[in-house]
Amino acid sequence: MVTTVATASGDPIGALDYNTIRDKIIPIIGVGSADKGYGQAVQSTAVFEGNIATKAQWDALRFDILNAKLHQDGVLPPIVEIQKTTPIRYGPGNPNTDYSILADIAVSNRFTVAAGQTVLSSKANATLETAWGALATCELTLTFLNSNDARYFFNSGGKIKFTSTRTGGANTSQNNAWTNLLSTVGTQAFSADPGLSINFYKLTNVYQTFYIRSTSTPYSDNNFKLEAKSNVADNIGGTATQVIIKISWVDAYVDPDTLQAPGSSPASNAPNDVVDGTLTINVEETKASGTLYPYGSFTIASPTYSLSAISTS
Repeated sequence: MVTTVATASGDPIGALDYNTIRDKIIPIIGVGSADKGYGQAVQSTAVFEGNIATKAQWDALRFDILNAKLHQDGVLPPIVEIQKTTPIRYGPGNPNTDYSILADIAVSNRFTVAAGQTVLSSKANATLETAWGALATCELTLTFLNSNDARYFFNSGGKIKFTSTRTGGANTSQNNAWTNLLSTVGTQAFSADPGLSINFYKLTNVYQTFYIRSTSTPYSDNNFKLEAKSNVADNIGGTATQVIIKISWVDAYVDPDTLQAPGSSPASNAPNDVVDGTLTINVEETKASGTLYPYGSFTIASPTYSLSAISTS
């Protein structure tokens, strides 16, 4: 055991203090619920009231805090390691206070993941090589084994990334406008980031737009759009096992040629209201990974990916 001491007010530092810290960090690194929980192995155990936490128990709690912070920051946090003869006190530099502060930070930063704690992989792609002029769409379905796997994936910083391009075809202003628009869009991601207007926990079973971007005049009616829904009516509790994302290339631009009065001659340089060449959509996955202390690896299950062909109208 380690030695506890009384506070200035005479209150002893006992099981309650240890368990209070543990109750903060376990819902983050462990199973948790809704928007808390990475689903990783927990090292610490609760201490029965009236008992004094052993060095082994404090060490296990330190590992739980360390693993959450390493995942979020990418570096090992400065955290006091208790010795058998170390009194457990309150105040800066003492485990009881420092562990509690670090646990609070881990709770606040639970959706943050360091760049070095993820792995990026390609998951799906679709290509369209026929001309189109109004709308091109496809759907991506993510299916998790269960709702906990879905929560762990998104809570630990998992993201689904989308990159679209248009190449080749005729050298027309319409084609060039789409090429430039998709270049400006770059890579967009769907995640559980609470700063997003639509994220994993805000999904319903009706499509909601989480990204849209239009091009410039005269093609400002054209846009690239990403929408998402789940297989539950309200995913605030993280009960969904499926996420469906619709990718849309909306070409609402109207060619002036089609507006000419009967019998009149259209301008020879009027834009051509058709998109050709090769249109692509690539899907990538960012998933949490890394090392756990004192042993093991940060392990997250990926969903299965099903991407439909791109259809046009």
